[in-house]
Amino acid sequence: FFPKDRFVLGLGIAGGVEIARSIQKSEGLSRRDLSWPYILIGLNILAFMLQGFIGDKLTMMGAKVNRAIAEGQFYRLLTSMFLHGSLGHLLVNSLSTYSIGPSVESWFGKKRFIALYLFSGFCGNLMSFYFLPQPSIGASGAVFGLLGALAFFLVRHRGLIRGSESNLTRFAYVIAINFAMGLSPNSQIDNFGHLGGLLGGVIFSYLIGPNLTIERIRGRPVLVDRPLLTQAIRK
Repeated sequence: FFPKDRFVLGLGIAGGVEIARSIQKSEGLSRRDLSWPYILIGLNILAFMLQGFIGDKLTMMGAKVNRAIAEGQFYRLLTSMFLHGSLGHLLVNSLSTYSIGPSVESWFGKKRFIALYLFSGFCGNLMSFYFLPQPSIGASGAVFGLLGALAFFLVRHRGLIRGSESNLTRFAYVIAINFAMGLSPNSQIDNFGHLGGLLGGVIFSYLIGPNLTIERIRGRPVLVDRPLLTQAIRK
């Protein structure tokens, strides 16, 4: 980044936080309740505004461009998930994050949520890098990661959480429709990015996501979270 670009990027991040706070106030949430889904939506909106202000230069600086990544610009595997190609593209991903994000964060917690989001977006871009030669941008891989993580969470805890089956059916329809749209002629949808993000979310949920069990502690049944990776490390 050039100094001017860093300055503009800094303004964008600050603006993204302000947008997140505005969403927070409209939802009636306190400062402590400010969650990652709202922050990410704010950052995506500001990034899109900066794309309009700076032009294609910013987009090409952060997009998933295979040649640039092969030359060592690995940061593109993360930065591209904060860029969008159109207002419709931004709205779809923002609404999806707004719809599913708070539910995922409520079960996974704030730290695991942001780790899941970034990991899924990275996995989506990595698969896209290996299988799709065209440049791509967008948070779709990360959003699919949230979907995959929540779906696996419901499968794992279908005996504990009511409505798991109906939710899983809805998720299956959403995933199938999106992949079908990506297979249509002249589609610009990056199905490899979606698939990579989905698999990344499932893997994250399996290893690090909530693994809830009911245990008796001091004679009382208590819901305990024991992630598989944590248990493996302790052994």
